[in-house]
Amino acid sequence: MKKFSFVILVLYLIIPLRIFSQVTSTSARGIANLIVPLSIKPVSGDLDFGEIILTGTPATESILPKDGKLFEITGHPNRFVTITFDKVKLDNSQWVAVYGGNTGTLIFYPDIETDNGTKIHSGDSKRLISYGLLGKLNLWVGGSINIAANQPQGDYRGLFVISVSY
Repeated sequence: MKKFSFVILVLYLIIPLRIFSQVTSTSARGIANLIVPLSIKPVSGDLDFGEIILTGTPATESILPKDGKLFEITGHPNRFVTITFDKVKLDNSQWVAVYGGNTGTLIFYPDIETDNGTKIHSGDSKRLISYGLLGKLNLWVGGSINIAANQPQGDYRGLFVISVSY
């Protein structure tokens, strides 16, 4: 019997038995934040400086933000959005191609405010105001151009781009 017990003990140590296997587990919580898409659209106004008479002296022309272009940002309520934009190079090259003359450039320096008059600088983050299931923020865009004493005549055009991101 001792011999039989010894054989069973040796088999027990050599052959692993499934009854002694180990099982372990863990868990992780799944999370999904579903948010309203972000958009920006022009609502009203423009950035047209109109006709400016060249006088041979330097001048600065401006459009106040409240008199300029209104953009509406919509997105998820109470989320912060980052607003980016740059100054814009305006040129008269299309006009010169049709009528001749000298090409020139102007730089449009944007001046942007919210409804309550808060100034916005490129890279600023602002919270979308909650209107139920939608967040909104209005941006008013004006700005200025500096006209040189010897600025070439013509219709100056450029494209102002404003971007928003969560």
